Amino acid sequence: MGDYHILMQFDIDADSDTIQNALRTQDGIRAWWSTHTDGPSGGQLRVSFPDTPEPFQFTVREDGDRTEWVTGGFPPWWAGTTIRWDVGSNPEGPGTRLLFSHRDYEPGNPVIPIVTPAWAQIIVRLKGYAETGRSQPFFDF
Repeated sequence: MGDYHILMQFDIDADSDTIQNALRTQDGIRAWWSTHTDGPSGGQLRVSFPDTPEPFQFTVREDGDRTEWVTGGFPPWWAGTTIRWDVGSNPEGPGTRLLFSHRDYEPGNPVIPIVTPAWAQIIVRLKGYAETGRSQPFFDF
């Protein structure tokens, strides 16, 4: 487990329940990330992507306003990392503040420069879905 973390902040014009639903339900995750999602159920989440030999696998932890997806053995460059979503009120205006982190990378992991802008693009889809209710998955196949 490394000590490098990708950190991002998004202010979203939607209530926290809408965002939690987008992060904690199959229909929600399918609406902004990948249409090929199984779970979360029983504490497990599997997400498939084009040209990937098997689904990404996560153990899901929910605690109040925090949702965490702990990466399993696939993909190997994410193994042992944690995707964390903290949802709270926006102290600077209406709506909700989303604090995102993809944690525990080994420094120098060559996937970091690829994953960082990809997460920004994906979370913009989450923001759009939460604000409009219109499905806009990043991976729709």
